Amino acid sequence: MFIDTHCHLDSYEQHSDETVGDLFARLSHDPDENVKPPEAYIHVACDPADFTRAQELSEKYANVYTAYGIHPEYVLTETAEDEARLQEFLKHPKCVACGEFGLDYHYGSETKAEQVKLFERHLKLGLASKKPLVLHLREADDEALAVLRNTDLRGSKIHVHCFTGSPKFCAQLLDLKYRGANIFIGFTGIVTFKNAQNVRDAAALVPMDQMLLETDSPYMSPIPYRGKPCHSGYIPYIAQALAQVKQIPIDQLYRDCRENTRRCYGI
Repeated sequence: MFIDTHCHLDSYEQHSDETVGDLFARLSHDPDENVKPPEAYIHVACDPADFTRAQELSEKYANVYTAYGIHPEYVLTETAEDEARLQEFLKHPKCVACGEFGLDYHYGSETKAEQVKLFERHLKLGLASKKPLVLHLREADDEALAVLRNTDLRGSKIHVHCFTGSPKFCAQLLDLKYRGANIFIGFTGIVTFKNAQNVRDAAALVPMDQMLLETDSPYMSPIPYRGKPCHSGYIPYIAQALAQVKQIPIDQLYRDCRENTRRCYGI
């Protein structure tokens, strides 16, 4: 059994023209034997405009849990009202995490200073919530590490989602355990891409008790579905690639990642 620890179900509907309900019904009957329905989904709402829809999905489907955060792309439009709403949604009983939030210099290089301030503020907010934190860190290694190392992370649970960086950055994040943080690294369909050897090399460094399975659906479908809307049923392709990297049986990888999900998110 496995859980998709990071997906965007509402965005999947927009990209695929298939409703969440239809997707859930279809997954058990997909002709591809490698496509399997997950045990549960962690649906991530990182745009304040999507918070209400996320709550509705979690209340409609028993196996849908939520995380609420504000993506760094909203750094110039995020308001105090948005943060107040975020804190209220974090109290919902189906909410299991605060995030995703963080730094993205790939698309937001012109707002680096503003992003760092927002990251610091949301990190403080997330830690105060006592929820696990879901971090989006893209092409901002030095700044991300500076903020994290300057923060009291003792006892925190941190999911660095959709890892795309270097093995060096991965090792530096893993070292945050020496500052008292419980660090988990999430891998998506990118690990199957031919041009993503850096991601596979990073995965090789991650201890099996710190690895998480995720899709970031509807983005980055694994091979052989690259270019099509991604959904949580493609996790087995990601798991197969990671099992090859770790040189372990896939059943062991599933067991370890499922236990890591329980330790990180409590489900």
